[in-house]
Amino acid sequence: MSTDERRLLAEAEAALPVVLRDLYADRLRGGNLVEEDGRRFFALSDTAGKRLELRLDTAPLPEGSLSRTFTNTTYDRYVTQLSDRLPPERLGQVLSREVGELLAVRDRAAVNGTAPRENLLAGGATLPAHPRLSEEDLGRVGEFNYLATRMNDASAGAPERREAHDRFSALIDDSGLRPVSPAHDTAAHSVEQYAANVRLDIARPHLREPARDAMAELAVPIERLGAEDARALGAARAQAQARDTQVSALGASPSFPMPGLRADGTPIPREELARAAAEVAEQRTALSGRTLDALRAEQATLPEGRYPQRQIMIGGGAALAGRDPDVLLVDARGRWHVDPIEAIVQSADQVRHLRQSGMGDPYQFADPQQRVPLPALQLWEDTAAARGPLVDGRAGLGIGAEGRLIAEITPTDGSSPVKVEVQGSPLVATGIPPEIIPGANRQVPTVPEATGLLAEHLTAAGTPEALRARDQLLSLPAGEGRAAASLDALADPRVADALRSAGDPRVAGAAETLRATAAWERAVAAAPGRVLMGDEVGDGDYNPRAANDWVIAGVGGAAIANAEIILQANPDAKVSMVGKDAPFVLKNDAQYTALRSAHDAEYGGDGRLVTYSDRRLGEVGTVTAPDGKVRVAALDDQGRSLGIEGDAYVACLGRVSRLPHALDSVESWARESGGQVRGELLFDKDRQYLGYRLEFEAAGQKQTVDVTGAASRMLPGNVFSRDDMARLTALDPKTAPPESGNVSAGFMATALQGSHLARHRAAEGGPGGPSTTPTSPNPTPTGPAPTGPASAGPTPTGPAPKGPASAGPTSAGPVPAGPATPASATSSPGNPIAGAARRQSVRGSATPSGPVSGSAPGPAAPGQPPRVQRPPQPGGGGGAPGR
Repeated sequence: MSTDERRLLAEAEAALPVVLRDLYADRLRGGNLVEEDGRRFFALSDTAGKRLELRLDTAPLPEGSLSRTFTNTTYDRYVTQLSDRLPPERLGQVLSREVGELLAVRDRAAVNGTAPRENLLAGGATLPAHPRLSEEDLGRVGEFNYLATRMNDASAGAPERREAHDRFSALIDDSGLRPVSPAHDTAAHSVEQYAANVRLDIARPHLREPARDAMAELAVPIERLGAEDARALGAARAQAQARDTQVSALGASPSFPMPGLRADGTPIPREELARAAAEVAEQRTALSGRTLDALRAEQATLPEGRYPQRQIMIGGGAALAGRDPDVLLVDARGRWHVDPIEAIVQSADQVRHLRQSGMGDPYQFADPQQRVPLPALQLWEDTAAARGPLVDGRAGLGIGAEGRLIAEITPTDGSSPVKVEVQGSPLVATGIPPEIIPGANRQVPTVPEATGLLAEHLTAAGTPEALRARDQLLSLPAGEGRAAASLDALADPRVADALRSAGDPRVAGAAETLRATAAWERAVAAAPGRVLMGDEVGDGDYNPRAANDWVIAGVGGAAIANAEIILQANPDAKVSMVGKDAPFVLKNDAQYTALRSAHDAEYGGDGRLVTYSDRRLGEVGTVTAPDGKVRVAALDDQGRSLGIEGDAYVACLGRVSRLPHALDSVESWARESGGQVRGELLFDKDRQYLGYRLEFEAAGQKQTVDVTGAASRMLPGNVFSRDDMARLTALDPKTAPPESGNVSAGFMATALQGSHLARHRAAEGGPGGPSTTPTSPNPTPTGPAPTGPASAGPTPTGPAPKGPASAGPTSAGPVPAGPATPASATSSPGNPIAGAARRQSVRGSATPSGPVSGSAPGPAAPGQPPRVQRPPQPGGGGGAPGR
């Protein structure tokens, strides 16, 4: 953390107690700073005496965002991040907003209330279909209350009071609480005044008396303001207009409708989720078939050795939030499409920022403290995938004739592979890397790495025995059995002496990996179907009835998820988890404590789950029971039994930091040709981490590939420096604070990263940047657009990035609602796509999404005063109880 950030954080920690005292003393008690286990947070309590924690932090936030709050209503832990570029004089106002917002989220969770899809306090003449205050709106109310308090603070100087006065007035514009059209434009002015009255009538009960008084004075058309107030507001509007003009010069990013809508634009009800997900999945499968047909038809017209030219994305998942519809997607529908778990481990409140990515609205299918169901993720991913040409399958990249980058695609439908010539820099988003073998050394975690390192040292030793052993290592075939064969090749004591003399600690690590892998393969052979990697359970590629007594090596997120899968699938199963200690983030998600409370006797559960902590695991062991059956044992790092055995064993001990498998052939080409593989971390202009770029260079040829999503969160040590790794490690808790129950490789963080990458690529000229090769003149036809539940309808609006608190409004007139198409420009958080320059909200207000309908009144007739509906009663932000 820089000196400026430390200073900002110190000032924020000093400002927060003042905000709590002045604005929220009737809601929150305490406010003492506590330092506990390396965390520094404010310990608070509500009026019922329930404890909650609020930690302040700084972070590089997108331009236009001054702050954001991660909410965890399951455990009452909250993290407010302040932009590291936040002017210190804005701290009070920003903190007032964030505390008001988190209290609104907390209140809604307490009554299981629904979250409004749109913000009410937003500029323009149109209103949400059901006008009510969102949690962001209630945060905005906190800003008004803070500024009104500052306006009337006798201890503040006149300039400070005047500044608060002017910011209050500008915020009125920003919140749609006064018309911005000139009075002589009677029609527009009347409609905007009506909308302003509706908003103010709903917001007024939540305003403190000083704010209501200030609103009565200032929430009027500019023509009715005093001269000084009119000049200040005119200046704020001019500033906002200049900012909007600058943003518009970049071009407006088109958006798709957010997944989860029916054909008429209304949200899919929860009870229709399974059917809707199945329909979109069928549409995706059909589109994959059409794309394959088109590729094969084009291939038939090309000369020998040439293939259809395409830009390509390999992999999907949450990274599909940034899916470019002009790019060929190759994705095997893994992870959330095959995982037997019923829901992700986070609640809707814990992933509420997902709406900002345009990937989906977690509240649509889950209550605030309920985990988001997997069919929702499948619906969102399939909807995004089907927005352009796609093949359900896997792809590997390789170097073809004349140095061309070729993608070989293996469809999951069992049909023959197809090849395409890759244009530009392909995007790889294949998800988390594979898990590590128990007992393998983390510096040299795989057999190829181990044998390669040992071969180098044997070559350097130069003795006949060493060179003979090297030749044996290099001639061994890849695959099962290589580890044991490698150990045999190294068995000569003279070879061992040669390796010991190298003085490289990695040599011992390489030997550890070979022994651990050989032990793993022996155990798999001795107990087929009962010795598994965690990913096999997570992919549903196992038999839950293969055993009733299970040992899971590890106590982290993958271990607890696999325990839940096994316990649900086999009612007779008992699971023993063994490892060090569960990470803090795990104790904050919505799954961990609930599962242990249900099944761990230590937590009051039924005893089907037993956790053994503070154990350091080594390789897997096997023992033969009296009945002759092979059982599997957990061993420590010295090869001694820990006394924990089972009939089945699942390894969940972490993952290997390596390049995605899709790049294996390209990496081999570069290294075996004496070339280089270089890596560079990618950030946008707002310092948001987008992934990394790889440059493969050999024999005068160069290829670049971009890696994003979960795959980009673990940097391979043979490409990136320790400084790069340290930088990313420091960034991870900023991306996903552990108190939120999220991780940087998780669904929400990946979706947000995908949307940032799409905007960045668009601004830089498309995939691969300005030098991208032009698109093929014969793009793959995709056929008619899908017409299922999520293929049409207006782009929904939701919380937009929070902009400068005192920013003035645009002088544009009302924004009418209407159906959105992929080519329609909008500032809503719909799914941004590449192919157009980015556009970001700089004021923090969502564009209204539709006219008032149903019970809401319509515009007043000409010459008549606006008819304003009765506001909801104070409390809860106007949210209705959820399902």
